[in-house]
Amino acid sequence: MRVKFWGTRGSVPTPGRATEKFGGNTACVEVLAEGHRLILDAGTGIRELGLVLTEEGPSASVLLFSHLHWDHIQGLPFFTPLFLEGFQVTIYAPTQLRSPLEKVLNKQMATEVFPVDFADLSADIRFETLAEGGITSGPFDITALVQEHPGGSWGYRVSAGGRVLYYSTDNETDPEASDPARARQVDAYRGANLLVVDGQYRASEYPARRGWGHGVMEHIQLLAAEAGVDRVAITHHDPMRDDDDLLELERSIRKAVPELPLFFARDGMAVEV
Repeated sequence: MRVKFWGTRGSVPTPGRATEKFGGNTACVEVLAEGHRLILDAGTGIRELGLVLTEEGPSASVLLFSHLHWDHIQGLPFFTPLFLEGFQVTIYAPTQLRSPLEKVLNKQMATEVFPVDFADLSADIRFETLAEGGITSGPFDITALVQEHPGGSWGYRVSAGGRVLYYSTDNETDPEASDPARARQVDAYRGANLLVVDGQYRASEYPARRGWGHGVMEHIQLLAAEAGVDRVAITHHDPMRDDDDLLELERSIRKAVPELPLFFARDGMAVEV
């Protein structure tokens, strides 16, 4: 699998010179395997992905959403393949998310707020239910796991070619969680070759942000190490952090658990899994 980060910022886009190294686009990750494409979330990063796909010509993609907050859906109206015949986008959603997802995606392109109605898009757009036991799409075996976030969110375990990606954004990892809650989180991460995970807060910041639904970097490290994760990509960077802040944090966090390979994701970065 090849994983490319098109958007790594959390909450709100942060354009400008102070964030040009890590990028300012909100959540979007592309996964490629055996000629098939899976897209995780549709923050503003999906716009640039769409421009590349349009240049390449008609293709098919599978799209998954972690949840429906703005920073994970706001780029979809600017995803150019949706406007073109010949492109196919299949949107899978867990049962609890399926109906709200269709409503929200239609509403954010309603006439009052956007010049093109969702129903008028030219691509072949399909909504499908992601069954509780998971689905297979091309080379991808995909399962969804419920996470801790206001309004709900889902993480996705994606397997292809014997490799495992776990995508977990907008999931609150409380350092003081009960043993069963901690064990569930470790089990979710277990055996992942790459864990792409929301690490918006430092442990020192978390007490003032408890209940906001985001991860704690230091706690994630411990859970990932316990789960035997091969490599960790911290994403969903706090919009208040500039490049200098993130570079310093990356150095500091790596030192804390040096035996666990870890990096901070950047817009445009691609890695093999």
